[in-house]
Amino acid sequence: MMDVRDLVDLAIDEDPRSPCLWVPSEHWDDFCAAIRRTPNLIGAVIYRDKTIRDGGPGTDVVTGSDMSGRR
Repeated sequence: MMDVRDLVDLAIDEDPRSPCLWVPSEHWDDFCAAIRRTPNLIGAVIYRDKTIRDGGPGTDVVTGSDMSGRR
């Protein structure tokens, strides 16, 4: 079974040109703990040269390319 960090790594590998990625709220704390980082003042962490943010409850792990202008 994949954990949230595995899902983030997979999303980055599948869309390497995307500058950002969103993680579901219910997995945000686990992701931050897994990468041993805390969010900065705007609520983002940098991981593998990507800006990672809390994507809200009930969302999927998505890259900026997958957001289709929803943000």
